[in-house]
Amino acid sequence: MLVLTGGLVHLVHQLAVVRELPELAAAPAPAAEAVPPSIGVLITGVLRRDPVALAGLHGAIERWLALLRQRDPTAFGGLHLLPHEDAAEAEHWSIVCLNNQWVKGQRSVIARLDLRDWVVCGDGLGIYYRCARELRALLPSLLNRPIPEPGRRVRYVLSGRQPLWHRPPVPPQLPPERRRRELFEALVASQSEEATAAVELCLAAAETAPPGRPLWLCSVPNLAHQFPGHQIPMAVLEPWRQQLEQLHGFDPALDRLVLIDHPKAPPQGSFGPRGEPWLAGPLRTPVALEVLVELLIRRRSCRPVVVAGLTSALYGVRRLTGGEVVWLGLAPLWRANPLYRRKPLEFLHRCLRAARMARITGSG
Repeated sequence: MLVLTGGLVHLVHQLAVVRELPELAAAPAPAAEAVPPSIGVLITGVLRRDPVALAGLHGAIERWLALLRQRDPTAFGGLHLLPHEDAAEAEHWSIVCLNNQWVKGQRSVIARLDLRDWVVCGDGLGIYYRCARELRALLPSLLNRPIPEPGRRVRYVLSGRQPLWHRPPVPPQLPPERRRRELFEALVASQSEEATAAVELCLAAAETAPPGRPLWLCSVPNLAHQFPGHQIPMAVLEPWRQQLEQLHGFDPALDRLVLIDHPKAPPQGSFGPRGEPWLAGPLRTPVALEVLVELLIRRRSCRPVVVAGLTSALYGVRRLTGGEVVWLGLAPLWRANPLYRRKPLEFLHRCLRAARMARITGSG
């Protein structure tokens, strides 16, 4: 099985799905001398253009996979990371597990290897991912009809309720949530040491707040590249602060908001250098946001952890940890970015995804 993925929490969902596929779950336990099934993991997407960030992610994945091989040798004894796309050509694959059947980086690998049995798992922790340019899928999706993929078998294993405007073309299978929890616990164990610096930074940002005040995190969306100068202006961050203050209890005189930048954010940070006293960070780490939240909760069980943002990571936080989530408003993005006037599909795509994720998360 070949697993095409975008990151760690994608893999929590994807490997849980792979582990429960009939082709693997129904297989008899191998004899001591038998070779376990080969499961190759390949990181795709724009992160491959950043060698430093990719190396950090590869290191985190390698430590986690080693733990999975140790804990479940029958299914995961052959689980391994593929360092580059060419490495995928050295093996024979019968099934491909992917995030998004429309993204070019994954589709090109599938076409080159002529893979015809697909398992589509979605973004993050199993959220159906629709590209803004997925035009040929719009009508079939609204009519609840299959999207033509001649000569291929396509299965979907996804999370949550499916709105009409943003659903897969056929009813998806439900994700194996117990298995996801097991894999996430192993991920937390494998990243706990690496996460120490990030955990301490978040705790230090809140150490001057009175006892019982929440720890406030902001999962910054990967949108800087869509703004002039590849930087999100303060005109976006200020309304978000006001939203947190007026509706959710954030107090800029007592609290600090820790910016957690996306791994694909510009080197100077999505918002650039900021000196406002109510801000901390930006923090960029190969540690998954969900893992960071889980470790913060364990360190400060009496203090709530609130994560604000617009990313699929908020769904993972809600389902995998005890953290609270707040969905930030989209209007500041539209008002602050003149480029959206020329490319409204980019903004519409973000609106539909955010509405869907907030809906299946159970919060607005």
